[in-house]
Amino acid sequence: MPLSLILPADSEMATRIREYDWAASPIGAPSQWPPALIIALNLCLRSSVPTSIYWGHDLRLIYNDAWSFIPGDRHPWAMGRAAAEVWTDIWDVVAPQMRKVMETGEGFSTFDQPLMIDRGNGPVETFWNYSFTPIVAQDGQVVGIFNQGNEVTDKVLEERRQQFLLRFSDALRPIFDPADIIRTAQRLLGEELGANRVGYGDVDPTERYFTTTDNWTDGVPSRHGTHDLAGFGPDIHGALKRGEPLVIEDVRRDPRTSSPDFVAAFEAIDTRAAITASLVKGGRMVAALYAHAREPRVWGEADRRLVQDVAERTWTELARATAERHARLSEERYRRIFQQASDLIITADLQQVVTDCNDSAAAAVGLTREEAIGRNIADFLSSEDFERTSGMLRQKLGRGGTTRYDVRVRSRSGDLLYWEVNSGLTYDEGGHPIGLHVVGRDVTDRKRWEHHQRLLVAELNHRVKNSLTVVQSLAHQTFKANKPPMEAFKAFEGRLGTLAAAHNLLTRENWDNASLHDVVQHALAAFCANGRCSIEGPAIRIIPAVAVSLSLALHELATNAVKYGAFSNENGRVDIAWTVGDDLVIEWRERDGPPVEGPRDAGFGTRMLQRALAADIRGNVDLDFAASGLRCRIRTDLANVVGQSNDELGDSEDLPEPLAGQSAN
Repeated sequence: MPLSLILPADSEMATRIREYDWAASPIGAPSQWPPALIIALNLCLRSSVPTSIYWGHDLRLIYNDAWSFIPGDRHPWAMGRAAAEVWTDIWDVVAPQMRKVMETGEGFSTFDQPLMIDRGNGPVETFWNYSFTPIVAQDGQVVGIFNQGNEVTDKVLEERRQQFLLRFSDALRPIFDPADIIRTAQRLLGEELGANRVGYGDVDPTERYFTTTDNWTDGVPSRHGTHDLAGFGPDIHGALKRGEPLVIEDVRRDPRTSSPDFVAAFEAIDTRAAITASLVKGGRMVAALYAHAREPRVWGEADRRLVQDVAERTWTELARATAERHARLSEERYRRIFQQASDLIITADLQQVVTDCNDSAAAAVGLTREEAIGRNIADFLSSEDFERTSGMLRQKLGRGGTTRYDVRVRSRSGDLLYWEVNSGLTYDEGGHPIGLHVVGRDVTDRKRWEHHQRLLVAELNHRVKNSLTVVQSLAHQTFKANKPPMEAFKAFEGRLGTLAAAHNLLTRENWDNASLHDVVQHALAAFCANGRCSIEGPAIRIIPAVAVSLSLALHELATNAVKYGAFSNENGRVDIAWTVGDDLVIEWRERDGPPVEGPRDAGFGTRMLQRALAADIRGNVDLDFAASGLRCRIRTDLANVVGQSNDELGDSEDLPEPLAGQSAN
């Protein structure tokens, strides 16, 4: 096959392949390429997935446009070169994988595979999903490898970051001493980053002096104490004051630190790379967190986010510890009242951070008192309700007095609660407001009862209307002028019975989604005696409207089978089966009955199937009047027939997620 026939005209790599001097390479001129290489190359170049071919005993590389981003600055140099030459940095990992494929002819695939790839500034940890598939020649010999894959570094690092932050929060939550919080935070971050030194500390009101009382170290001296941030120069100091991270991958190469004085200062503390996150609160830098490495290091975006997250969470945990310490100082003054009250009692500061609460209030949201203290009230409310509480606070600060209002509260498990709240301000000895106290009452049961009453009336009205509409349609279609009255009556009676059976099934399921197997079984119960039906398919639940429509359609198919098809003799059988993928496909197949003849015109059953059912499921219904037995195929998008009933209380829009750091089961 001429090479021109397999090379896309608009492909960069196709152009490069055309222009490459293959005759001078071990692969040889394209006119001599074997069919296996031609076929593999055709698949490679026309794939939208990153794809490459490693050909021959030394695995010469050819790849498509999508794959050209993978080797980075080695593209286009990498084309036509041996894999060992291209992938010197990861050859110790991929060489055994490729060798096994070439020697055994067995494919290989891996997920989240770590690879330390040099992208110009030293090795960087990356992660990949990829596969190696053997390319087999006509004589059965493995002559190359077909490779497809993509980088998943961002996904893996984000998952790792989230897992670490969860462990971090869990580790700090039970600690109340600020010094222990800092020591634990430094150690956890240092171990996660593989750093040599980590320090967290406060910045003085002038934003110049940074003080750490302790450092976590691994193989280097501690550097605790007070440090002059101005010594970094105005550019770095200014960036820190603005909350911008300081990232230095090599102090000798970074223009900000490459002067002899800076290099000497960093080497004196065994540091070649550093990353620092500063915390700006209220327009002022108040704290900072740094990590040092004794060797040059590429700090990825994930590292920067992690250091910033740890700095923020350490600050938050210290604020929590401080709030808890203040709360413990005054606890004995009102603990007895708290514990004896059945109402929900909460105190908070003017930033609406919980400073204390009684056990009733904490239990109402699924927390202990210790877990609730230090959390902002916004963690429990929708944005709308938090704005309401903030407005009430502003009203009290402006005019004094108390406020009474309702709020929606989200518990730890994700349950939505309704509280009636009465709140007022707490004052210090000088008469200045320092916080607020809240007394609430859980009225969820009352709200739920009122809501369910409204739902009941609305649902009853809806179902009665729907049922009357279906009955009216059945009557209109059944009692045609050209049908004998008794025959029409019996047909109408059978259809009403099927409708009733479907309603009984849905009533048993509280008008929630019904099992497709149960729907089929109930619809055909009167026809499938003596094992003349087989019903088979995976478990799936379908919405009530589809369950009713499908029941009536199956009844029409079964009635037709009694009159003309498989149920009209003693040997006939009906097989009903379905498959579930992106579509739901239901098959009705009759066999061993009398020969089938197609109808001259469409009766009620045909119209029911091809019009009503097809409309209700928003899909297709195909009838095949094969001589061996009627076949009916029902197909629709799965999303058209499955759904989720929602009986949740109230409006769920703009509600908070379950409490941060907790799981909603």
